[in-house]
Amino acid sequence: MKKRFNGIFEIDSVAKTLTLCILTIGSYLIYKLYRFSKQINQNTDLKISNIFMVITILLFTIALGSLIYALINLHEPIILKSSIGIHMVSSVFDIIWIIMVRNRINLISGASAGDKLWLNPFITSIFHVIYMQHKINQGLADN
Repeated sequence: MKKRFNGIFEIDSVAKTLTLCILTIGSYLIYKLYRFSKQINQNTDLKISNIFMVITILLFTIALGSLIYALINLHEPIILKSSIGIHMVSSVFDIIWIIMVRNRINLISGASAGDKLWLNPFITSIFHVIYMQHKINQGLADN
């Protein structure tokens, strides 16, 4: 028996999600991952570690702050070069988090490769929470 998204996730505008991800320089992406993770943790046994989420959010915040600081001080290229390391570590944590949420959403929906609600790994790697929200909306519309 396939599980569905009712009682776990909510319908939200994909256009809004895309717009906010762009306007917030990716911060909304982290917020949506956090929301999805909290919804998963509160409604399933497929937990995502709170410690992992906090570390990932801190790394993202530090990486974004260092990038902004480096762009403000563009005349000093050493600052930009030094921020690349933290950005790479942050990106690894972000990717792991995206994969964790994707896999759990696939488990919740009971979807496998080729199913309507299955989150394709390639498309997820490009569109992240935008694609996840689209599939969640599809799953909720079917109920």
